[in-house]
Amino acid sequence: MTDTDERVGALRAGDHELLAAAIADSATTDYAVIRALTALGEDTTERLARFTGMGRQFIVEVRRRVGADGVAALLGDAPNVCERILEAATAQIVRRGRREVAMLDLCAEARIPRRTLYNLYSSSAEVIQTCQRRAQTIWRARFEQRVLRSTTAARHRLFAVVDVVDAWVGSERFRADLLLCARPSFAGELREDDLREHLAEIERFATALAAAARLAAPHEFGAFVATSVAGASAWFDRRAAARTASVAFVERMLGDPR
Repeated sequence: MTDTDERVGALRAGDHELLAAAIADSATTDYAVIRALTALGEDTTERLARFTGMGRQFIVEVRRRVGADGVAALLGDAPNVCERILEAATAQIVRRGRREVAMLDLCAEARIPRRTLYNLYSSSAEVIQTCQRRAQTIWRARFEQRVLRSTTAARHRLFAVVDVVDAWVGSERFRADLLLCARPSFAGELREDDLREHLAEIERFATALAAAARLAAPHEFGAFVATSVAGASAWFDRRAAARTASVAFVERMLGDPR
């Protein structure tokens, strides 16, 4: 049995729904979304540690706490030191409108000594990369839960993907999410390419939706969704046309109108 299987088994009745609802809710703080995602236990400890930027010990502790103390206590606790740092750094990037972090300002905003910050992160570049990877993880978690919670009908979920992307482009959060998205890498070494990894996870989710809806070519739908997310800024000034074209594409893939 994997650590993921053990974690899911430890959840109380109704916990999955509470955690999923917290992730989907735009009012939930980013650090609470990370806790909820971790508590759901839908990935390995190592992968969650990387995607969330919080480390393996945090993942283990969250999974222990949700079983011992319950969802409300887990999500209601004040942020710890690492969470305060990443929340403050993310806010700084969004507020300044550029991918940079002032470490001294970050110490003041996170209410920590400079030594504590540098013991955790060696440079502002490392903080920024962690914020980007974490923000993309939060985006995927919210995207997936909003699609899954919109309907139980497999075919309708394909249209829900378009609805969720369209709503995101029109949201207040859209600009911040673009700022926090990792930049593409054109280097030969791709193992640590956060943007490619982000899009691959989106494509995997969308492909699974298409397979559940019995599409003949589920990977085509997966590629369509990943490409739509990657090019979401192109939707901004032409949302109506982009939405209409996307709905038409889904209808063609299904072979009949909604």
